[in-house]
Amino acid sequence: MMKKKDVIVIGILLLVIGVGYLIFQLMQGEMKTIDIYYNKDVIKQVSIDKDTVYEFEGDYGKFCLEVKDKKYRAINVECPNHDCEKVGWVEKGSTKQIVCVPNNIYIIQSDSVDTY
Repeated sequence: MMKKKDVIVIGILLLVIGVGYLIFQLMQGEMKTIDIYYNKDVIKQVSIDKDTVYEFEGDYGKFCLEVKDKKYRAINVECPNHDCEKVGWVEKGSTKQIVCVPNNIYIIQSDSVDTY
């Protein structure tokens, strides 16, 4: 039979494990920025929480990134096939990437909180 002290220690351990697990889960889903790459270099890092449209110049022409309601997509892109626009909306926390091969621009989410 367990003593009162044992029950208290087990309860505290379960509480600490539960709180740790909650913190871990919250941190896993917190993608806060979008990294915009051009020629393999990050040219801009933007918040996924701020609704706006960004415009970039790629190898082929203009590339626009729309961020709205914690989602983003490529719009008004000057390239021959528009495959990047066909990706559609990418939601916060997704591992999906937007790649515009003719413009040599690609977009991925990051867990960093710095913005340029």
